[in-house]
Amino acid sequence: MTTSYRAWTAASLRRIMAAGLSLCCCLAGNFGLLKAEQPTKTEASQANAGSANASQQLLATSSDYQIREGDMVQVSVFNEPELAAGGRVRNDGSIQCPLIGSMRIIGLTQTSAARLIEEAYRKDYLVNPEVNLFVSQFSTRRITVLGQVQRPGSHDLPAEKNLTILQVLGLAGGTTRIANLKKVMVKRVVGGREQIIKVDVHSMASGARTMMFYVNEDDVITVPESFF
Repeated sequence: MTTSYRAWTAASLRRIMAAGLSLCCCLAGNFGLLKAEQPTKTEASQANAGSANASQQLLATSSDYQIREGDMVQVSVFNEPELAAGGRVRNDGSIQCPLIGSMRIIGLTQTSAARLIEEAYRKDYLVNPEVNLFVSQFSTRRITVLGQVQRPGSHDLPAEKNLTILQVLGLAGGTTRIANLKKVMVKRVVGGREQIIKVDVHSMASGARTMMFYVNEDDVITVPESFF
């Protein structure tokens, strides 16, 4: 009786140990699976970079961006692949589209330009056209900053937004310590005529003047020297 009881006890212990070993293996396997499913630092960095690029692309194609000369645009018509068009906006502000010819889109937003082309197709060719237009490459805008700045010369302006004169001076590396910010001069061509605009940048920087001065493409900004 005692021998049988000991045999039964030993067999029970072996079954319990085997079950425990199986459970440990199962938990270890599940832990490994969960660990494998966690993103690595590299994958997380790539995901963050992708989000940043997407944000930059969204900014670059802002809905209120106005098409400019030299922009590269792409045009497509739903279910009409033969009507696809693309190219740079020409000097006269137009692009060439199949069937309807030259379309002047300069100064329009991407949505407004698409609607304009839709109307042209609807007038003579298509019943209910759906046109998609987007800027695939922006033209380069430049500005010149001279005088008492750290990096005088020409500087590229971002295509998708306007900059204040303070921001442009920042692009030029900031001003020197002898710069006279109260008498900054901006040379600008308006309607074919040259204008000289005097800007008190010091008041803007100090907050005394709430109205900001925005620069235009091809402006020439000169920061004079301060005479004590």
